[in-house]
Amino acid sequence: MSINRRALALLAAGGALALVTACGGGGSEPATNESAGGSASGPATLNLWTWTGAPGKTAMQRAIDAYTKAHPNVTVKNTEIAQNDFKAKVPLALNGGEQIDVLAVQPNLFADQIKDQLLPVSSWQKDMPAGTMDKFQPLALTQNKKLYSDGQLYSVPLGMSGSAVGYYNAQMLDELGVQPPQTWAEMAALAKTLKEKKPGVSVAAMPAGTDSWFQDEFLLTLVGQNDKGFFDNVRYNNGQWNTASYVQGLKDLQKIYADGGLDKNMIDADYAKAEEAFATGKAAILFNGTWDSVLLSPSYREANKIGLKDVGAMPVPAVGDPSTRSLRSFLDVTMGVPKTAKYPKEAADFIAYITTGEGVNEWAKDLGLIPALQGWTAPEGSVKSDAEKTGLKTVQDLIANPHSDRNNLSAFSAEVGKGVLSVIGGADPAEAAQKMQDDLDSGKFS
Repeated sequence: MSINRRALALLAAGGALALVTACGGGGSEPATNESAGGSASGPATLNLWTWTGAPGKTAMQRAIDAYTKAHPNVTVKNTEIAQNDFKAKVPLALNGGEQIDVLAVQPNLFADQIKDQLLPVSSWQKDMPAGTMDKFQPLALTQNKKLYSDGQLYSVPLGMSGSAVGYYNAQMLDELGVQPPQTWAEMAALAKTLKEKKPGVSVAAMPAGTDSWFQDEFLLTLVGQNDKGFFDNVRYNNGQWNTASYVQGLKDLQKIYADGGLDKNMIDADYAKAEEAFATGKAAILFNGTWDSVLLSPSYREANKIGLKDVGAMPVPAVGDPSTRSLRSFLDVTMGVPKTAKYPKEAADFIAYITTGEGVNEWAKDLGLIPALQGWTAPEGSVKSDAEKTGLKTVQDLIANPHSDRNNLSAFSAEVGKGVLSVIGGADPAEAAQKMQDDLDSGKFS
């Protein structure tokens, strides 16, 4: 019988993190909700567990404050745990019967590892306002179901992200009289213009060097322009990594550098140096994930002393037809109710508030995480210029229409990134792709 890599990865992860029998909710009877809207009547103290950046303590606190103001009988305590510690601490807490009423669930193997400790959404969606489940982007719900081996929902989407995307210095491009490049030929032309008119400014920067994982992200974005099913086929169907389309993507990247569309002088830049190059005007474009959409916010740039007057966002340029430009996207944060919850009804109402209700604007106005709420628009003032507004819409459209899921094989990604860098340095694309395939087959990066 064939077992796909995702199943093998789940089995392997099970050895490192044994699944435990979930404890029932302790304490007194949960407070009742009002029947129609599902709003909490309390008194209740909800224990919320999140990890750093999901969507961030300050952002989440704004949503909590707004919710508790409207629900004075409810208190919400947010425990934010370092992302690297989250996967270890949560199962221990749930196994020990600790009251956690709302849990941020990481959309990776972790979700399926703890599903037996979560209440099915079907058991608490009745406690959310009517129509809540219809407000999520269909793609987000589809991806959410993929997290669990039985295809059921044990959490609901909060936010999404995608990679790769480009952020451009809109003022600089305006001064040069050029539009954001749609193709790599236009990128090479921009590089030539910069060399003539702004010596010392690179056409683009992106995380590389010790942050090789992003090179995997970037190359997969290129490959997906012409082979939309490549990554999903590998991720879910035992597909091969060393396909002709992937090798072609590596060849295309070599040519992009050879033609000047990207600058070889930037391939040693790590994440921080790439960000700094863009923020200080030393690079016209920054390639990163949509989590960097905070750069579109004038208030963020001002608060962080980033001296760029105007920033826009664009898809990664196309090798050929601009209509092929896209990216990979996936859920970034989902929210569930553990079986140890003391107040599951109030938890359901709070989750509805922060995922599809008025609480969305409270945490999402920072723009670092794009809500999974269908039809969401940023609060007034979050973006101001035409470039900022168009850029945010571009980011949202790209996330909503990906060529494949960004359901990463994280450990493998860093290794692939090293291979991509070697190809940029002159290694044979076919040989590099074969080594990646061998590494994938070895299982050591599961």
